[in-house]
Amino acid sequence: ILSSSGYILTNNHVIDGAQSVTVQIDGTGPELAATVVGYDPVDDVAVIKINNTSGLSLKVAPIGNSDNVTVGDAIVAIGNAYGKGQTPQVVSGTIANLDQSITASDGNASENLTGMIQINADIVPGDSGGPLVNAAGKVIGMDTAGSNSTSSIGSQASSTQGFAVPINTALQVAQQIETGQSSGSITVGPGPYIGVEVSDSTSVQGAVVGKVETNTPAASAGLQAGDVITSLGTIQITSSGGLSTALETFRAGQTVQLGWVDTTGQQHTSSIT
Repeated sequence: ILSSSGYILTNNHVIDGAQSVTVQIDGTGPELAATVVGYDPVDDVAVIKINNTSGLSLKVAPIGNSDNVTVGDAIVAIGNAYGKGQTPQVVSGTIANLDQSITASDGNASENLTGMIQINADIVPGDSGGPLVNAAGKVIGMDTAGSNSTSSIGSQASSTQGFAVPINTALQVAQQIETGQSSGSITVGPGPYIGVEVSDSTSVQGAVVGKVETNTPAASAGLQAGDVITSLGTIQITSSGGLSTALETFRAGQTVQLGWVDTTGQQHTSSIT
């Protein structure tokens, strides 16, 4: 939690593709409606905001300085391990390395992250977005990936190695988002959205549509369950992860050509916004 007015720091991959977000404080109490304020896929940082903070007493996280972190420092990583909710889980460890570059994957999509803090602690699915805290109780990073041999952003079993975005990097992105100025890889506002749930298939190349949400660009274009999305703009889509990656190259409000094949094998294209 960055401010008593409801701004919250998390990973981009946590909110990627979401059009509605809910927040639950400390794993208890009601689910509160929130909005994606902005995001940066390059640094895997996002900011969301609770829509109505009336009656809430939000405790703002005490922020440290990640530039002062050294190898061997004691740390505590806090997160919603395995997405179980309730009281956040806590693991302890030490700083193993600094300024690390990793390729992290959630099974469908991957991202290349640089400047990461490496820790000797069990970072598991669900911990993403949680605080990495030093011995003084100050947040020095944001839990992002865990791995035994390769890095995962939410789909791998317990590991003894974790990676965190330095808090100075995360806050620099967050502050630009809060000023409302998109630039470079930073986008202010919710991300591009076409309104489909997709999966992979062993029999076809593309993103197989499992569900089309009503009143969305995909619905307006005429997509139906069972169709296979094959292109977005000039980008060829060969998997569901490829569709997610392609969407990140566009901004909400842009108009782009969507290509797909229906269940009879007929090809279609439509301009969507």
